[in-house]
Amino acid sequence: MINQIKQAYLSYGSNSCNETHITSFYINDNLNGKCSSSLTFKNATCFIENVDKTEIDFVAIDDCLIAETTIQKCDALVTKGNIIWFIELKEIDQSGTRIQFSKRKKNHRKKAVKQLASTINDFKNKGINFTGFLVAGLICFPPFPLLSMPTNIPTTSSQARILEFQHLCGYTELHEGNYISL
Repeated sequence: MINQIKQAYLSYGSNSCNETHITSFYINDNLNGKCSSSLTFKNATCFIENVDKTEIDFVAIDDCLIAETTIQKCDALVTKGNIIWFIELKEIDQSGTRIQFSKRKKNHRKKAVKQLASTINDFKNKGINFTGFLVAGLICFPPFPLLSMPTNIPTTSSQARILEFQHLCGYTELHEGNYISL
């Protein structure tokens, strides 16, 4: 997958958008800039577990691989073998009432689905071939929970988001949480 991305995006090499990890790592959403990977959970939004210590490629997308402002794009992707995860990290103001917070989170989810699908479609438009790959999207909200495997129970609204995601980009693997195991 990485070779296809290198060929499709000229900014790949010049912007230092890629890192390779053989250990587990965290993804941090930097304010006003590309997201980064880290070996510590300070300011982390997402944890990537490397179960067999083989190479996982991390690629910063927003403000790095895709700098165009006309394209909605997600923050990053991770890929290993025939699996590729597109990741959108969402910062959300937790002030106000619970109803106000829930409304803000709902709006962020809607935007995240569009960003993930738009990024996948941009990859397709650049000629990246996902045949034989599991393509998935992950929406992450901070703070990073100190749990071994943070998960969310699927709801009717999450099923509606999955259908929208499928309609926009053709894939059905859409999740919300802070953890990916590869």
